[in-house]
Amino acid sequence: MVGQIMSDLQEPISTETALRLLLKQQRRQILRRVAETSDGTTVDQLKKHLGGEGPMNSDANGSVENRGIELHHVHLPMLQEANVIDYDADQSIVCRGQEFQNILSLLEVIDGHREDTSTELS
Repeated sequence: MVGQIMSDLQEPISTETALRLLLKQQRRQILRRVAETSDGTTVDQLKKHLGGEGPMNSDANGSVENRGIELHHVHLPMLQEANVIDYDADQSIVCRGQEFQNILSLLEVIDGHREDTSTELS
């Protein structure tokens, strides 16, 4: 009961938390994929989406198995803990969470700034 009350009273995501979540390219890719699908996506679709972008990190060999492990044990739990996504591990479904739009807005600003900067440098 106390846990339920606490979750209902959660404060909005802090800037520090938002930036920490956007630090890894894989989490940014997950957010973009979830943004493209209004009713959620599957973990398998996320693995395929991430697979098209190269290895999950420089020390991983980039296998689908490693992507799945990292997705299940690192990226999805972090995003879920911050209420950015809702992750149903039993159904392997990922949907937008309460804070999704706030994080997506910040990601869009960052992406827009990158585009502006690269245009200016050309």
